[in-house]
This record gives sequence, C-alpha cells and structure tokens, in this order.
Amino acid sequence: MVSCSNCGQKLEENFYFCPKCGVKTKAGTAAGVSEPWEDVRKAFLTAGEEMRKAFEKAGEEMRKAFEEARRESQVRRTAKRVVCSNCGANNPSEAKFCHKCGRALS
Repeated sequence: MVSCSNCGQKLEENFYFCPKCGVKTKAGTAAGVSEPWEDVRKAFLTAGEEMRKAFEKAGEEMRKAFEEARRESQVRRTAKRVVCSNCGANNPSEAKFCHKCGRALS
C-alpha cells in the first residue's frame, strides 16, 4: 500500500486518484491519466475558440449588411426628386402629391 501525498490516506498501488481528497497519485501520473478538470478546461477552450470564430464571422456579415444599407440609403437620398410646380417643394420621385401643399405632381 502507498499513501496519498496530499492527505496521507492509505491507497492501493493501482489507484490513480485518492478517494479521500481527489489528488492524482504517482500511479495516475505514470499512466498519463488527466484530471477531470483538465477535460473540462479543454472543452471550454475549444468552445471559446469556436465562439470567437462565430462572432468574427457574424461581425463581418453585419459590417457588410450595414455597408449595403448605407449604400442603399445614399441611393434613395440622391434619387431624382420631383419639384412641385405650385410651391417649389422637393418631393420624392415616387410621390404623386406634394408633401407641402397637397397639389398633384405631374
């Protein structure tokens, strides 16, 4: 029998972890057994990297969408305007009536 290096609990030779305190034993180290938290840590690192890539992709897609919306907005603002012959107000090209005086636009 061996003893736990952390708490002194008597252990069998083939124990990889101390059943009392959870510390990896010399047998566990020699066998290359990973501690449970190492697997969790690796899983979080992998998930974090996947999330970083997903957010990076989403950010690029949002940037493209905003750029397209900005271009469309500029096109709408610079689209041909219709000037009212009655009051001289500038109206959107699709307007049928003047937004200022209400007269029909030709």
